Amino acid sequence: MKKRVVAAAAASVFLFSLTGCGSAASTDTTAGAVTPASSGEVSWWGWTPDTPVAEKYIAAFNKEYPNIKVTYKNYENVDYRNAITPALESGTGPDVYDISPAGGSPDTWGGFALDPSTLAQQTLGADWKDKFGTGYLQQLTNSDGQLTALPLGGMTAGFLWYNADIFTAAGADLPTDYNSWVAACKKIQAAGKICFTMGAGGEDTFPTEFFHSIANSVDPAWFLKAATGDAKWNDPQGIEVLNIIKKMKDDGIISKNVLDAGQYPLANEEFMRGKAAMVQMGYWYAQYSGLESAKTAMESAGVSNPTPFVQLPLDFPDVAAKGNGSQVFGEADYGLAINKDSKNVGAAQTFVAWMTMSKNGQQMVANAIDLIPGLKGVEPDWTSIKLVDPTRQQPAIATLLQKSASTTQTRQWQTTETTLKAIVVAVQQVLDPTVHTSIEDIAQALQDSSEASTVGK
Repeated sequence: MKKRVVAAAAASVFLFSLTGCGSAASTDTTAGAVTPASSGEVSWWGWTPDTPVAEKYIAAFNKEYPNIKVTYKNYENVDYRNAITPALESGTGPDVYDISPAGGSPDTWGGFALDPSTLAQQTLGADWKDKFGTGYLQQLTNSDGQLTALPLGGMTAGFLWYNADIFTAAGADLPTDYNSWVAACKKIQAAGKICFTMGAGGEDTFPTEFFHSIANSVDPAWFLKAATGDAKWNDPQGIEVLNIIKKMKDDGIISKNVLDAGQYPLANEEFMRGKAAMVQMGYWYAQYSGLESAKTAMESAGVSNPTPFVQLPLDFPDVAAKGNGSQVFGEADYGLAINKDSKNVGAAQTFVAWMTMSKNGQQMVANAIDLIPGLKGVEPDWTSIKLVDPTRQQPAIATLLQKSASTTQTRQWQTTETTLKAIVVAVQQVLDPTVHTSIEDIAQALQDSSEASTVGK
């Protein structure tokens, strides 16, 4: 990661640009046509961040802008999709809302947003596009060429988190391949714990990351080729991925309750309760390495008076045993969009600009360790972050950030919503003991029901 020179320069431009007072909404379709305000109210909806993290962001923002009241409403993933669309269509939506690159979201919700390009140029200068993470702006641009949101931060996935205390107590070694994963599970299960918790029930697309990780072990180039129509989901690689998933179920790596619920709450709660040794989550889970965030997460999972355990990131094991490993994949996690029907555009611009383009706002993002800052060069200030075990967790998370910065694979941006849903169905069929369809037929159905993406080609 670069030093914070760019972010510091951005902060000086930012402070110069936010000198206006209150303003009314404009009929202009670009953010920046209205002067950013120093007072007002802003409603913000999102499926992320978690409410405690959002509250920290807002508290820091209010130290600089005490006369702008920001109210955040957090939704579960599916609930957000069900709530935001009718709200935007009816003109009653929030002033600011989350947009993800995944599943065509910039096309789905971007038309309701003001284009923030002018705001970004006013804030960061003529070279503003170069100051965000590589690919982030492109990933938040819709098919009409409109930038729909400014990236708050990036996200990577394709790896596991493990409970170091369980591994130590069970005398198990960290898995690096399929056989060592089976061996670790036997020791962990003998110690009365769940080895690898996973929730693949419902409509959430978390199973696609499991599928993608295994695919990278089989053939690192194949998943994105299939997602963009340059390969087929029922190619030999796809057959092998589904067979590995079946074998993981048969060999006890995947728990029998995998289809009882989605990753949230099932897998999240089993891991946070200290019942499971491993879970597949993305960089956002780094936040629970923090002492207070870990306590809050454990309490939310039903643990009274929790004593946080040491969680650490772990490379996804090379389950195909071809020497490919399984690299991480990532992209802009989400951006903040300004609703074009907002009656508080000025205040919304001030909040979005501070969150996405100011040194202080992006430092808050970095220090929450649940996102990779959207601005290049901003790193966590480890002196202000209280981890459960700094000696082990700080270098592990720093290494994960380095891997994340060098990833060449996107996460869900180049996979259509139709295909994401089709992958989930395929994984569920493989894991469902009542389904007796052959792997080949499941792969064929996946191919038949998918829709190739054209983005990024």
